Amino acid sequence: MIRIIHNIGGCGGTLLSRCLGVLPGVALLSEMNPGAVKLFPTFDPLYQDAMWLGLLDAENIERFSRRDLGITENFRELLQVFYDRASAAGRHLVIRDYNYLDFVGVPFVAVPARRLLLYTALPRGVPTKSVAFIRHPVDQWLSLCTHDIIKTALNPSGFCDAYEAFLRGLGTITVHKYEDFVERPVAEFQAICRELSLPFDISFMERFHTFDSITGSVARLGDRSISRPQRKAISLSVMGQFYSSNSFRRILRATGYAEQFPP
Repeated sequence: MIRIIHNIGGCGGTLLSRCLGVLPGVALLSEMNPGAVKLFPTFDPLYQDAMWLGLLDAENIERFSRRDLGITENFRELLQVFYDRASAAGRHLVIRDYNYLDFVGVPFVAVPARRLLLYTALPRGVPTKSVAFIRHPVDQWLSLCTHDIIKTALNPSGFCDAYEAFLRGLGTITVHKYEDFVERPVAEFQAICRELSLPFDISFMERFHTFDSITGSVARLGDRSISRPQRKAISLSVMGQFYSSNSFRRILRATGYAEQFPP
């Protein structure tokens, strides 16, 4: 099967990917979305294979290098090859979905689809197992805004609307919280592995920091322990924008996050 991690960025998806990446036999494609292939060089699955995975042979590389992987059909065919090659090698294909493009969009997409587009681009007939990763919306927004290209385009209200749409789009997919993961990494990671039918290995705690074949935030790439980062300062006016959002309040009710945001 293909295993999938859903998140919309800023919620520790890179940390989770590093933990998954050191598991025996895992082949990780990081932040995949056919609409994102041309956004950054590292989002191209051919780049990730050349630099990190080494699953494709020369014929496949040559064939897909001549195709537009932003076209869903071409992207799907390439993922089929990744799946076939990983299966033949006895490896578990894991895809970290790039859901930012599907639900938030700005500044890359003016009107995001507000649905999980990756499923339209997966190989037909291949079963999947998925989990989602979330974080308190204020912390998640603050983390996303550390990216220069995003911080001037994404306001709290727009982010909360996107976050709520993401939660709705998950349907019955099991959701895990970043906060629980950093507080109880072994228990949470074991549960994630169980849900994805992946072989859990307790040594991930000592080895996750060695895995750098990823996209996403590299601010804590040198950290050897799993811990909550120091919270960034946030103004009362920005918090006022969150509390004036109906989506924000519905997110808190749906996820169980506290309404009173800790200092």
